[in-house]
Amino acid sequence: QRPPKRRRRREGAAPAAEARDSAGAAVAAVPSREGSPEPDWAPKTGVPSFAPDVKVVRWVPGKCQYEYKDHTADIQIHSWGDSVEECFAWAALAMFNYMTPLKRLASSALSAKGSAAGTRVPGNANMGAHEDDDEDDANDEDEDAPATEPTVGHSFEVEAHDAHSLLFAFLDELLFNFHTTMTVCNAVQVLPIERGEGTWRVRGTGVGERFVDGVHEQGTEIKAITYSAMQIVERDEAEAAAMESADESHPGSKRRAELFVIVDI
Repeated sequence: QRPPKRRRRREGAAPAAEARDSAGAAVAAVPSREGSPEPDWAPKTGVPSFAPDVKVVRWVPGKCQYEYKDHTADIQIHSWGDSVEECFAWAALAMFNYMTPLKRLASSALSAKGSAAGTRVPGNANMGAHEDDDEDDANDEDEDAPATEPTVGHSFEVEAHDAHSLLFAFLDELLFNFHTTMTVCNAVQVLPIERGEGTWRVRGTGVGERFVDGVHEQGTEIKAITYSAMQIVERDEAEAAAMESADESHPGSKRRAELFVIVDI
């Protein structure tokens, strides 16, 4: 299979004003970390805007449309929705949630901003402090959006030669961006897929928080996306209606689309 093409939009920050001493000579500016959990090396990017009139998939406790399935030495992500684009978005959120619990993403960032000078907290400050999370999920189902406004984001475009390679390129782009900028997304928008002759293209935007070691809880690292046992299922209205009596143990079977992708951990 041909490797998928990746188009990254360069996000440049405006240059900071040059500092000068009392004699008027230029001096190196010292970055401040006060009030922010971001590491000094983190690129200072703004939060991209979502396109109008296109669904934004947000991670909300108790309303997630994905599940994790055990696989030998790896993990399989199964997501479902009313369109393939929605499945792409849910698969991305499942990937991020596996690496760091999205339920505590915003609260961890707020705790870091409230700490002394916003400095790094040694160790994993949130580990082992939320044993009752599964019980709390039932009380969170009336929430409609993340607790805080996003502080970072990433807009991108990828293209490939078919649906499977497009899914690979989509998730690989978000995973690459996480490993290079530590951006964890808790809301993702996927624009309609362009299905050309031999070329499939999709644009997406993800927003969330910057992961900081010692501030956010560490889950299990995802090292790579794989093609192994990858499936993308699309159903028309008649097929979806015929699946109404499907087994409840297969949650995606009643939806218009679902996908399966195995990630290397």
